[in-house]
Amino acid sequence: MAKLKDIAEALGISVVTVSNALSGKKGVSDALRQEVLDKAQELGYNVSRYDTKKTGTYSIGVIASEEYLGVGTSFYWYMYQQVAYAAAKKKCFTVFEILNKQIEEPEKLPDVLTKGEVDGLLVIGWVNHRYIRRILDAVDIPVVLLDFYDPSFCCDAVMSNNYLGMYKATRYLLERGHREIAFLGSVDANDNIRDRFFGYRKALEEWKIPLCEEWILEDRDVGTLKMQVQLPERMPTAFACSSDFAAKYLYEELGSRGYRIPEDISIVGYDNYLYGHPFAEEITTYNVDIRKMAKTAVSTLLKKIEDEDRYQGVRYLDSEIVERSSVKRLI
Repeated sequence: MAKLKDIAEALGISVVTVSNALSGKKGVSDALRQEVLDKAQELGYNVSRYDTKKTGTYSIGVIASEEYLGVGTSFYWYMYQQVAYAAAKKKCFTVFEILNKQIEEPEKLPDVLTKGEVDGLLVIGWVNHRYIRRILDAVDIPVVLLDFYDPSFCCDAVMSNNYLGMYKATRYLLERGHREIAFLGSVDANDNIRDRFFGYRKALEEWKIPLCEEWILEDRDVGTLKMQVQLPERMPTAFACSSDFAAKYLYEELGSRGYRIPEDISIVGYDNYLYGHPFAEEITTYNVDIRKMAKTAVSTLLKKIEDEDRYQGVRYLDSEIVERSSVKRLI
C-alpha cells in the first residue's frame, strides 16, 4: 500500500507538496501536479479519497478491541454509537470493525483499512502499542485515538481527564468527612486507571493522609481482564472506584457480606455509565461526557482530513461529579 512519502521520495519532493498537489491546493504548478498524479497511479496510491474533499463527505473507519465490547451494554459500544451520531451530523458515515486477538497478534491490518475506502481512522479504547505502530506505519490517512493515548506516537487523541476526575471524586469523599478511603482499580491494567490512581493520591496528600497499601485493591485479573473484587481485612469507610463497572462488583460483594450502602460503606465511581444495574440509580460518580468526547474526536479527525499536516495534540475533557445516594456524610 503506497503512501504519500513513497510518492515524495520517488519524485524528490516533500510530502507536503505531494499532499497539496493531490488535494488541488494552490502553489503547485499544473505540470508538477500531473507528475504527482502519474506517479501516484504508477505506485498504486489511492487518490479517490481526495475527491471527497470537494463535497466534505467522508468515510470514517472506526476500530475497537473485542475485549472492551459487549454489544448493547458496554461503555465503548455506547461511545461508538456517539461517534456514529457525531459523524452523521457532519454528513459523514462510519465503518466499524471489532478487533479480535487473531487479528492483533499476527498484526494483520483491519479490513476497514485494507478493503474499505476510508478517509480517516478513529481507534476507540486500548489497543496494544505494537499494533498501533503497525497501523501508523502502513496507512497514509489521519488517525485519532479516543479514550487512550500512547506518548510513543505523535498522534492526536481525545481523553477524559482521568487524573482530575478521580481527584474530584476522592475530594468529594474527603469533604464529607471520610479519611479512610480505599482505591479500587488495577493500576497496571492501563494508563487510564493509573492516572485515576494518581488523582486519588493527590487528594489524599492534600489532606495529609498517608497512602495505605492495604487499601489499593485490584478490580480484575490483568491477564484475562476478568473482573474480581476482594475486600481488605480492615475495612475503610469509603471506596473510590476506577469505574462504575468495578463499583458494581464491589457493591455486590459488600452486599453479600451484609454491608449497607451508604450506611456502612460509601462508594464513588467513575464514568457515570452503568447499564442495566440497580446501583446505577444510587452511585455518586464522576461523569465522563461520552457525547462530547465523540464529537471532539470526529471534529479533530475531520480537521486532519482537510489538512493532513495539522497536529492538534491530546485533548483532555473535564466534567463534573454526579451526586446520588451512595455516600454518607460523616461531618
